[in-house]
Amino acid sequence: MSLVSKSNLNGGKEYKYKSEKRFLKRVKFQMEVMYPRINDESVYEKYGGNDTLLKACNISEYGICFKSVIPLKKGDFINFSLALPDKLSMWCLAVVRWINLNDEFYVAGCEFISLTLNQINNIKEYIKNNE
Repeated sequence: MSLVSKSNLNGGKEYKYKSEKRFLKRVKFQMEVMYPRINDESVYEKYGGNDTLLKACNISEYGICFKSVIPLKKGDFINFSLALPDKLSMWCLAVVRWINLNDEFYVAGCEFISLTLNQINNIKEYIKNNE
């Protein structure tokens, strides 16, 4: 499957992604990222405003994908609060593994670093219930 994006970011270049690179099943996960910190800096203090700057779009037991209006770099660390439906919210630490441009925003694939077994099982249950 070929994925295509025409973005006005970065000079209006067209980006093509030849194939899916995911190792595990991901499901849609629409959530505004609460209390995000990138490389231990508050996103809202650095970029200001109360607008949504980071939004989750899908999740797997190993990682999460974000849409971002702020630039992210491969290797950045993102610390945030994650709330699954009918579960307590949890603090997560993830590292950015890849970045792409998609229309009006950046898309960042992140790998979870510091989840407990219970948190991983909650994510697995969410994925199973939303396939």
